[in-house]
Amino acid sequence: MVVAALGAMSLCNEQASAQRPAPIAGEPATRPSGTLRLSTESACAAPIETRQIAVELSNGTNSAVSWYIDGVANGNAAIGTISADGLYTAPEQPGSHIIRAVSQADRSASATTRIEVNADSGFKVAPGSATVPEAGRQTFQGTACSVPSANVTWAVDGIPGGNETVGTINSDGEYSAPAADGSHTITATDVSTGVTGNATASVSSGISVNFGSRSYRNYPIRSGILGVNHVDWLPSQTDMGLISRAGLTISRTYANVPAVYATKTPNWSQIDPKISELRAEGFHVLLQLAYTPTWLQKSPNSCSSGDTQTAPANDATWAQLAKSFVAHMDANFPGVVTDYEIWNEPDGGGLCGDTNKLNDYLAIYSATAPLLKQQAAADGKTIRVGGPAVSYMSATWIKALTTGSSTAPYVDFVSYHNYVGGSSTIYDTWDTYNGYTPLYALTQSTTSGPAYLYAYASRLVGAGKQPLGAGTPIYVDEYNTNWMFTKDCCRDNPTYAPIFNALYVTDLLDTVYSGASHVPGEFAYYSAISRPYFCLLGDWDTNMDCALSSSTAPSPYPQYYAYELMASTSYLSLNSGGWMASSVSPVASGSGLAVTAFFTADRDSILIVNPTGNTYSETVNASYLGFAAPVVATLYEVVGGKAINTTSLPLSQSGATFSAKISIPAYTVMGIAIK
Repeated sequence: MVVAALGAMSLCNEQASAQRPAPIAGEPATRPSGTLRLSTESACAAPIETRQIAVELSNGTNSAVSWYIDGVANGNAAIGTISADGLYTAPEQPGSHIIRAVSQADRSASATTRIEVNADSGFKVAPGSATVPEAGRQTFQGTACSVPSANVTWAVDGIPGGNETVGTINSDGEYSAPAADGSHTITATDVSTGVTGNATASVSSGISVNFGSRSYRNYPIRSGILGVNHVDWLPSQTDMGLISRAGLTISRTYANVPAVYATKTPNWSQIDPKISELRAEGFHVLLQLAYTPTWLQKSPNSCSSGDTQTAPANDATWAQLAKSFVAHMDANFPGVVTDYEIWNEPDGGGLCGDTNKLNDYLAIYSATAPLLKQQAAADGKTIRVGGPAVSYMSATWIKALTTGSSTAPYVDFVSYHNYVGGSSTIYDTWDTYNGYTPLYALTQSTTSGPAYLYAYASRLVGAGKQPLGAGTPIYVDEYNTNWMFTKDCCRDNPTYAPIFNALYVTDLLDTVYSGASHVPGEFAYYSAISRPYFCLLGDWDTNMDCALSSSTAPSPYPQYYAYELMASTSYLSLNSGGWMASSVSPVASGSGLAVTAFFTADRDSILIVNPTGNTYSETVNASYLGFAAPVVATLYEVVGGKAINTTSLPLSQSGATFSAKISIPAYTVMGIAIK
């Protein structure tokens, strides 16, 4: 997300408000003399597909309209664009978008419609795949444009209604799995059109993890892998300490270049106090070097006057400013700033008004990155330099950065952002189809979900020319349900927020079992606090507004507990660093349990996420632990988004395998630590 200055939470909110659907300035609150109506041949579009929006005006003569997408005049690349005559071109990323037309003759006359961008916008079976326990159940739906179809017939492996061998399915789409492992094809047929769609049901027996005797070390996990954006925005060092006590000790923090260099003489008081507080609480910093002081801006500014989110008039001069940050941090906070990220969301608002964002960014990077590396070497320090911190996983931007002769040699990490729901503001539920693709399905999509995008990024980075090649760390250093500063079904929700965040981490870690070269180098949740609905800490209220007041101690929000479970040495200890387990089953496949596992210096850990409304009774089998018996296991559960329950877990042993039977409630995040 784009912000112009350190600590400028209100500014961030103002920008997001300008992007989401909102009343258009200057609209009179009078009854319109004419009525607008919008229509389209389909409420769905595939990425980059076009849809013609027709305008009908009753009781009026001038049908000319002004167009807005998610509140942005004519839209943009991230949310789609629309021409003067109503031709909508979908963006590359999936999501739901509100299109609004306002009469130019009478601005009180307006109408809205919604377009859902989805790679699978035709008739399909949802979920497209599911992991089902033996003798367990899973409901499938036939959907068209994310609306459940009313008249559907079902078959399993081509057998109408299925049978005991392959599993049965009733007229409501409820599949009952057989009592044996296997993979089965679920087919739905829309009776009215004859169109069919397929899904896969993978039937599994229990949860199985092989820790490879702790000698399988193909996929290392970097210490501090789970981070947070803008811990420095918290109002006190005490609040920062609450984040670090959850095991989260990386803060992605703005360098505040425009304020430090408000004049040509740096004023380090604009950044040092926050870095000092972060250091005191044990944080390392990923420092975002971005934006342009007023005196270094082009004239005229391609953005609004004085807007710092613009390319500098002279890249070499800006690079010198960036270099001075390395010198200053090395001298005053040695070892605290470990990573320098050049710019933030240059593909969007980070280079606002720019007509050639990619070329301008590459010029900034090629001028800056070598100087940062030179300064660190002169200081006897080691730093990582990277980017492009794009607003979504853009193949074009990542390819350009990692293959360009003036940029690739200086790329130590590649970063991108991932807001799973795009700009959609209409999530009613986590997992119900009612005219939109619910967040759960978007998260698990095999064509656009977080795991798919990360695996794609891994392939792109592997083909690059940067020094570490395929081993170059990839930072997903902003992510959340969507980037809008409005409520949705699941952000901050006591039930769904822990699930979404634990599932996000689980899915990306598990990509190494399906071909990714390594796990992410960094996850950075957005954010520690950014009002009104992005936070780990805040003052609870009925609206889930994460404001902090000076008179009350902050309370952890539901997602805090998911991160504490994963990161803290009191629980699974992921942030201590370690290695992925040799194998895990089941790996998330559409709907169903999602499991990942890893080992650190002193424990073997299993993370279990149940994102469904089903309760499972499962046997957990952990093999080749690498510890001499006896071993002790502890079971953890995030309860109500308010606490982590801890219980002893008895294990039975058969050879190299230790087993336990556990109940996994619906919509639950659980963990097991074995020592």
